Amino acid sequence: MSARIQRKKLIPRLIGVGALLVLVVAMLLNTKFLTPEEVEALTPDQFNPEETAQELYAQVQSEMTESPAPLGDVTSALDEDPEAAAEEFDAASVSEGTVAFAVTAEGTVAEATADNLILSVEGVPEGRQIVVPLSTALDGNLIRDISGFRFGDAPGQTDYQRVGTEISTLLRSDAQEAAGQDPESLVGEDITVDGVMRYVATDAEGADERPVIIQPLNLEVGS
Repeated sequence: MSARIQRKKLIPRLIGVGALLVLVVAMLLNTKFLTPEEVEALTPDQFNPEETAQELYAQVQSEMTESPAPLGDVTSALDEDPEAAAEEFDAASVSEGTVAFAVTAEGTVAEATADNLILSVEGVPEGRQIVVPLSTALDGNLIRDISGFRFGDAPGQTDYQRVGTEISTLLRSDAQEAAGQDPESLVGEDITVDGVMRYVATDAEGADERPVIIQPLNLEVGS
């Protein structure tokens, strides 16, 4: 092969290499290189269900224990007119047909197990069972929902459910600390509880006799 032919084949290659170099240089000139600190600042914070639960729990504790209504007043109003009661006591909307009241109750422990305290509260009919859960019946999902935290605020279903579970853990920790290591020994003791009472509207017979379950946000044993 002659030198002239070789030069003809080499020239297009050189032109191609030159164009590629020009492109690379242009790309480098238009590229902003970030420091590790700048990259971290631009990276969205990773969702933390435990931290979120702590924030929501503290928020609801503050809001729902600021000026709770006496339990007897709320139950009496609900027996007469649930809709009017929800408006009068500024109940929080949970879902369609379900609201939550901030209530306070002072009473005596009538029955007690490791899982629940059953209270006798003045102003509430004796036949109406008043339950303060200490274990499995603690409902972190209710606290999560009345805080305003919604499904879309979490990355997905698992994290959304995890927030409710973590709040249940916080409720249980506080309730069991207040009740002590032997809740059954509290029978006859005076109890003050500030918390959240869920009400589900229903036309079923005997609805007025359903147990009143107070999710405890603040529980005090003794006078």
